[in-house]
Amino acid sequence: MVREQSRRRFLQLAAAGATSVGISSVASRKSRAVPAIEGPSVIGQTGTIVASHSTPGQWQRVNFETPFALTPVVIMQPVGTRDSVPVSIRKVTRRGFEFTFTGQNGYRKDEPARVSYLAVARGVHELSGSLINAEAGFVAADTSLQTVSFDHSFAERPIVFAQSQTHSHQGAAAGSEQSITPQIDVTGSDQFSVRLQARGQHQRFKQSETVGYLAFEPGSGVLDPPMGASNQLLGRFEIATAQKSVMDPWHQLVFEHTYDQPILLAGVQTSPDAVSTRVANLNSENAAIRPAHEPNTDASDIPEHIGYAVFENEHLLYV
Repeated sequence: MVREQSRRRFLQLAAAGATSVGISSVASRKSRAVPAIEGPSVIGQTGTIVASHSTPGQWQRVNFETPFALTPVVIMQPVGTRDSVPVSIRKVTRRGFEFTFTGQNGYRKDEPARVSYLAVARGVHELSGSLINAEAGFVAADTSLQTVSFDHSFAERPIVFAQSQTHSHQGAAAGSEQSITPQIDVTGSDQFSVRLQARGQHQRFKQSETVGYLAFEPGSGVLDPPMGASNQLLGRFEIATAQKSVMDPWHQLVFEHTYDQPILLAGVQTSPDAVSTRVANLNSENAAIRPAHEPNTDASDIPEHIGYAVFENEHLLYV
């Protein structure tokens, strides 16, 4: 049974033709209904979930507080202990998605796991106050390397997060130890390459999966409040890469801002190997991060470039 905490945030798009106008933030607490603001429609949502991972392969449902107009891209990040459990998602719809914990050998299954997610509608959006652009999209991917061109022309190389939105290979619901990880290489400001890499017993799978990606220009700022609500809480954010390449030992990531209740996404930006990113000890000022490579490989000796995005929690955001 999923216990959703009151840590949600929305990105909303002002209905002004094809023009996006600014992102703002308003606090939302304890699943309380937030008064509708005339005009905008929902384009994104974040949340933090505490869920049991005692039964391997058990899929759990997350319902969006506000349905999307179209199916969004969902990126989910385990956070908590230094033994964070890998997570996979599937059945992403306008109203929610399912997730499960995978590759749980060696993890304590008697303790609940904490995961955060960010869901954003497909398209190009501008974060107001900083003029930082973001893009969300989908691509069909398999084990062959392919190039994905951005719809938006970024001013510099963006930070990209990617996750499979489907989970079609056999054994996914049977509790077997496996996960499918998109390996990305952000080669420039206009494109990135991607392929799927399996971990565990499904290393030779051949199915194609739908991969969702979120791309952000690096930068930081404060999210503006919506028009007519200047007394509402502001939300800080930052999008950057770790100051140095990170190897398997834990790396301390120090934030530019101090956050009330941060949500953190982190992902390797250049790697040909089966590697995901672990986040632990998240607090208002810093977090511990490291790349998690496939066991019994020499890849742990290779430094990785890790990009990250931090947002204030319990805020509504408008574009």
